[in-house]
Amino acid sequence: MTEKSVQKQIDDINRKLDLILEDIAIQRQSREAVNDLVDDLAVVGKDAFRNMVTELDHASIELDSEALKCLILRLVRNINSLGMVLETLESITDLLKDLSPIIKQIGLDGVQKFHDIEQKGYMEVAGQLGKTMDTILSRYSIEEIKNLSDNLVQVVDTLMAIGDPNVLNKINASVVALRDIDPKDIEEYSVWKLMRQLNKPEVRKSISFIMAFLKNISK
Repeated sequence: MTEKSVQKQIDDINRKLDLILEDIAIQRQSREAVNDLVDDLAVVGKDAFRNMVTELDHASIELDSEALKCLILRLVRNINSLGMVLETLESITDLLKDLSPIIKQIGLDGVQKFHDIEQKGYMEVAGQLGKTMDTILSRYSIEEIKNLSDNLVQVVDTLMAIGDPNVLNKINASVVALRDIDPKDIEEYSVWKLMRQLNKPEVRKSISFIMAFLKNISK
């Protein structure tokens, strides 16, 4: 083996030793840094615990060390459950972030809808209905209103019957006839003139209608 080859091997060994020593030094520094951090945390933890005990003492709160230890043990045993709870909270937070634009849009749509309802006068109609109900309640007793509700089916049947086109036409004709009659212009009829009027077809038809009406009422 030549002298140059031996020197090269020695240089390689020295370089490797330098790397090992450097790595050992880095590890020692890291270990020292960790130890310093642990010491600092221990000091901070002790101070925090001491301050907490002092505050609890001032607040007349007795701290049970055994209960505190049990609580810590329970937290450690249920660390996975706590992680799941935190993940659930994060998921809920993300969901709320995703839903916030939708909720905002729904709110805007609701405000616009309410504005449209107000512009169309529905709110004013509702107010008038409220005043009408106040008037009804002030005019009629609760017992009378209860009787009306008990007979509501008959009232609805009556309204349905009035809604028939034939009935509406007859009611409208009666209302128009009453409107066109002026009590001051009513002509007086003698017995003979009345007899002559009874011979007219339209008069006999009207009398027949009245008789049929009275007959149906008396059933």
